[in-house]
Amino acid sequence: MDERLSIPETAFVTSLFRASDEALSMDSFAHLWGSPKTALHVDRYVASVSQYEPLAHCLRNRYFYETLASCFRNGNIDVLINFGCGFSMYPFLLHKDLAHIEIDLPHIIDIKKEQIGHWQTNGILPPRVISYISADFICGDLDWLVSTLLGNLEGRTSFILIEGVLFFLSVKDTANLFRVFQDIQAPGGMVGSVSFTPELEKTAVFQRLIAFAESNLEKNDNFEYQTMENSFYEQLDGYQLTEHQDTFSLAGLYAAEIAVEREEVLNEHIYILKKT
Repeated sequence: MDERLSIPETAFVTSLFRASDEALSMDSFAHLWGSPKTALHVDRYVASVSQYEPLAHCLRNRYFYETLASCFRNGNIDVLINFGCGFSMYPFLLHKDLAHIEIDLPHIIDIKKEQIGHWQTNGILPPRVISYISADFICGDLDWLVSTLLGNLEGRTSFILIEGVLFFLSVKDTANLFRVFQDIQAPGGMVGSVSFTPELEKTAVFQRLIAFAESNLEKNDNFEYQTMENSFYEQLDGYQLTEHQDTFSLAGLYAAEIAVEREEVLNEHIYILKKT
């Protein structure tokens, strides 16, 4: 068995993290993406980096589930655009009338589209309105993606979700991606973004993450580790920061009974932005 994972294949690992506590994550379908190879890497990751990573991913999924459900229920969004969707299952967790645009690398989109279709045909998943777009966020010119998304949106209000992506992008690629967001969203549109802050780089748990990635991910010349200051979101042109959470605040909301060692947690920060 090949023991290395490509960066796109980390989406399988994330799915099993979410499946570790369905009651917490509110994701009753994440387990569908499991495999022996994925289970192996989950076990190695937890042992080598942080025992709290499954908890962190469950908390993140729960937060976005609650946030998206509330936004749709209150009539604030019509479409969820998931940049770097991986194998997330939001279309099947949220209201059936919320439309979805799923964007990721061609390899991921091909697998996801085929598997989702198979599970729907066999009654494992319900029907949903999902559009799939293959895109590489490192390719530079994303004008075609702006045109494609504007055609898909047709004036509808969107919530853009980008989780588990920015860590793998450069500063330049991140700026290009947020320009896409600005170009496609009308006032009132929202963005939910996840990233690490530079302070985490000083911790032992972050250094273990980097060491694990170097040893267990396939080499990729485009791969860069990125952390982001809070000020990036606070000063983002065209957007207002409306909410800022992190792993610890989410644990207080959804899993206060679980004790964690703070220095052993890869603390993720979550930002909700509104287009002005």
